Amino acid sequence: MSDARFRASARLVACVAISISVPRTAPCSGPPVAVEQPPSVVVVGVDAERAAAIAGHAERVRRTAFEQLLGDASPAAWTERCEIHVHATPAAFAAAVGAAPDEARGATSLEFAAGRVALRRIDVMGDGPDTVPDAVAHELVHVVLADRFTAAAPPRWADEGIALLFDDAEKQAAHEADFRAARARGLDYSGADLVALEEYPADARRQRVFYGQSAALVRWLIARRDAATFVRFVRDSQSRDLAAALERHYDLDTRTLFDSAWKEVPPIHSLSFNNADTQ
Repeated sequence: MSDARFRASARLVACVAISISVPRTAPCSGPPVAVEQPPSVVVVGVDAERAAAIAGHAERVRRTAFEQLLGDASPAAWTERCEIHVHATPAAFAAAVGAAPDEARGATSLEFAAGRVALRRIDVMGDGPDTVPDAVAHELVHVVLADRFTAAAPPRWADEGIALLFDDAEKQAAHEADFRAARARGLDYSGADLVALEEYPADARRQRVFYGQSAALVRWLIARRDAATFVRFVRDSQSRDLAAALERHYDLDTRTLFDSAWKEVPPIHSLSFNNADTQ
């Protein structure tokens, strides 16, 4: 979920931010040096040990997303840090977000002012067995993309499709299965309808198809170039139109996109950004 506007109050058990060392090239000659960088995330709602683990994971995901999606291998720290609120119960999550975590176990809130991101907040369920909640990476991708989409949010299919590539393999496979099952029954979206969606489908079953089909389309496009090209294409499609952006970045027309994408989607594992570097 993205672009939700909400206020929340949750009991804050711990508030932890970590500083990380990032290799940077010094202005003079010589090898890169490690420069202490301020934290870009702060974690609240859990004990200090778990908060530190979540913060470390989030910082690594942030660097990976900036490098792979935005082409920035050494991103500056966020001045307005991203708050990650971890909730122990569905009731606490619902109180913060305004909806129960029946389908989505995470939510992202973004606010903009003067052409920049002024507020970054992620709410996730923390009741699972893992130290790091399963929705952190997915939601953090929405936050990273906001740095390039300050004028308007990315289209829903693009925003969710690329965030899904940061989910674990099991979750990606489940979304893929939802899409393939719907396609076999003729219940998938037409390409034109998918890219035109401005809001999430209200029906939970249709929403699952939307996630799986969006991820399939994103994987197909990324496989033709790379993730950074895909992000540039999405930005360009907002200032031009989809057809012009497709021709410019992929030398494709919309008919090829909608007719071929579902038949040639690369395997999930070939394009996943959820790997050892972001664990």
